[in-house]
Amino acid sequence: MSVNQQRSDRRKLRAGMVFVLVLAGTALIGWGGLAAWQAVTQNNGSTASTLGVHMQNVATVSGSLNPVTCTDLTSPTACGAVFDVSNITPGYPTTQVGTVQITNTGTEASTFQLSLKSATVSGDDAYWSAADNTLCGHLQLTVTDSTGHNVYLGSVAAMPNENITDNAGNPVWNPGATDTFSFSLSLPGSATTDEDSVCTAVFTWGQNGV
Repeated sequence: MSVNQQRSDRRKLRAGMVFVLVLAGTALIGWGGLAAWQAVTQNNGSTASTLGVHMQNVATVSGSLNPVTCTDLTSPTACGAVFDVSNITPGYPTTQVGTVQITNTGTEASTFQLSLKSATVSGDDAYWSAADNTLCGHLQLTVTDSTGHNVYLGSVAAMPNENITDNAGNPVWNPGATDTFSFSLSLPGSATTDEDSVCTAVFTWGQNGV
C-alpha cells in the first residue's frame, strides 16, 4: 500500500469519527442529555399540632344574681370573689357562702388542683391594730364538690393544695368535664380576738395536662 493511500485512509477515519461525535453531540443537545428522563413525587401539607389546657371559672357569691365568668385567657388572675360575708361574730354557724364551677374547656385531658395563694388580715375600722391578725386562722372553711365529698375542711389560712375531681369523681378531667365546688364558712365561739378584722383570701385553680 502506498504512503499516499495510507494518509488518505487516516483522513477518512478521522472524518468518520468527527461525524460520529457531531451526531452524538446533536443527540445530547436535542434530547436533554443523560438527565432527559425524570420522575417526581411530592408530599405536601405535612403538619404537627399540639393539644391545649384551658378552663372556665364561674364564681357565684351566695345571694348574688350576678355570677362572674372568666377563662384562663380573659382574666386568669381576676375571676371574681368566691364569698363576700360581713357582720360575722364568734359562733357564726357553718354557712354556704359561694360556689365556683370549673370546666375543662381545653382539648387535653387534665388534672385540677385547688390551692390557697394568700390569706391576709386587715382592719375594718380604726379600732383594729396589726396585732389583730388571727381571723384567717380562726375562720373555718369547708369546700365540697358536687358529689358531697369534702375537698377541704380546716382553717382558711391552712388550706394546702388539694386535688379535685370532676362531677363523676374522675381525677382526670376529659375535655368538657366540669364540677361545682361549694364554699362554707364558720367562726368558732372561741374566736374572741378577731373583732374589727377582715380576712381576704385568694384561691387558685390549677390545671395540668396528662
